[in-house]
Amino acid sequence: MKLPEAKYAVTADKNHNYQITMPDGSTVGPLKSVTKIVGIIEKPALIGWAAREAANYFRSEILRLGGTITPEMIDQIAKDAAMAHRRKSKDAADLGTKCHDIFDAIIKGIEPDAIPLELVEPSGEFKKYRMQSDIEVVTTELAVASLAHKFGGRLDFLGYSKKRGGWGIGDYKTSSGFYGSEYAFQVGGYAVAVEEMYGIKISWAEIIRFSNKPPFESEARPVTDMAAAMSSFLVEKDMSNANELKLIGDPTFSSAGVPEEKPAKKKAHALGF
Repeated sequence: MKLPEAKYAVTADKNHNYQITMPDGSTVGPLKSVTKIVGIIEKPALIGWAAREAANYFRSEILRLGGTITPEMIDQIAKDAAMAHRRKSKDAADLGTKCHDIFDAIIKGIEPDAIPLELVEPSGEFKKYRMQSDIEVVTTELAVASLAHKFGGRLDFLGYSKKRGGWGIGDYKTSSGFYGSEYAFQVGGYAVAVEEMYGIKISWAEIIRFSNKPPFESEARPVTDMAAAMSSFLVEKDMSNANELKLIGDPTFSSAGVPEEKPAKKKAHALGF
């Protein structure tokens, strides 16, 4: 199956800001990314996870050091513990990027002879998924954007399946489980952009999850309502844009009094002088 010609070109910088280039050479952007828009959703499970990571780090460091621990050492451990969840999140993101790269190589038939140890299990699980899938992968790592709604993104693969009703989107996740509906909203955003950019209808989307820790496993789940996923994403996009507006003004009354004006020197410093 061949993808129709795009109505415009899409590029992205290293910060995931997307830009549309029209046939006449004019550009639109930078555009906010799909993942940044989806990130506006509150994720209460992450609060507990971050707290557990901090507590586990604190405990492990106390046990590792043993003996006499000074107040200064406790302060440093506390500072490091506060950042433990960020380090864990970065490690998971790095693994996800490596998995995406090896999956793409497998699809294109350029899998390296030597696979890094941490990717052996995920690549094996990906091959199991591909062996049973009826999807014809047409293109991978495709940058897309919506001119009408001013956002962009990069989807993992665009595929075609007669069994599923035509064109669809595949999205990889490297995680220990499925969390919330944000996965569906994310592919909904990609679908909005693909339909506008290529003039095709996206009939389905599939989320393929690969475990990021033992016991390694994989599973694929369909998005059950593409129309709802697409419309929900657009609601999120509006919320994300509104969240950047100053919607609360200066106080018209305050029992604590009017805040003192900051010194001119500090104002100048804030402006870079």
